[in-house]
Amino acid sequence: MSVTRALAGRLSPDARRRVRRATDGVLAPVGSIRGARTGERVLALTYDDGPEPGDTDAVLAALAEAGIQATFFVLVYRAEAHPELIRRTIAAGHEVALHGIDHSRLTELPAPEVSRVLATGKARLERIAGQPVRLFRPAYGSQTVRTYLAARRAGLDVVVWGPTAADWRDGPAGEVAERALAGVAPGEIMLLHDAFEVPPGDQTPRPTFDRGDVTRALLAGLADRDYTPLPVGRLLSGRRPWRTAWYRP
Repeated sequence: MSVTRALAGRLSPDARRRVRRATDGVLAPVGSIRGARTGERVLALTYDDGPEPGDTDAVLAALAEAGIQATFFVLVYRAEAHPELIRRTIAAGHEVALHGIDHSRLTELPAPEVSRVLATGKARLERIAGQPVRLFRPAYGSQTVRTYLAARRAGLDVVVWGPTAADWRDGPAGEVAERALAGVAPGEIMLLHDAFEVPPGDQTPRPTFDRGDVTRALLAGLADRDYTPLPVGRLLSGRRPWRTAWYRP
């Protein structure tokens, strides 16, 4: 691993991306969806941790202004508290997917509990959404082979990400959007948040930017680069998934 990291440190971001795409082909059978293998200027736009009144409303408004749909990886406890936001999200043409019952790391749970949490979370979200839920993103991106296989047994395809706005950190909306735009490439899956979720006792200050304004700045930047944002399902429709062996604590 240290040799691989040392080599990666000598490569440009584009070179690292090409190396990863090549090596991921070998590991595709146990790989999470990292994007689509395409040269088209398309990518998936995803939001985690909602729904949250105010922030989710602002994101939905910004997306509606641009006529763009995205994928929302939601927490079930929040969805059950605000089912009207889930229904509005779906009515606007967005894709709803599972992020967890809460924001706990599955990697810290015993195997039977992982399977129960995934199956129960999927069923509870489907009751609110009124439609099947097929995609899952683990909280914190934490995943082992054991939790990956449990998700697949639950009928869920694991989706990870590439460029991120790191929007748990504060800053002007345009600056936050630029963090994600710096990593844009064809077929990528971009990570943002429509809510602020931290572990109990975490003292991280809540960001002060408007999440709707971040989305507007991001969409403007993508338009300037001739990129079309899509939900994950539409990104993968007719395109070969790019799967990566994503395992981290």
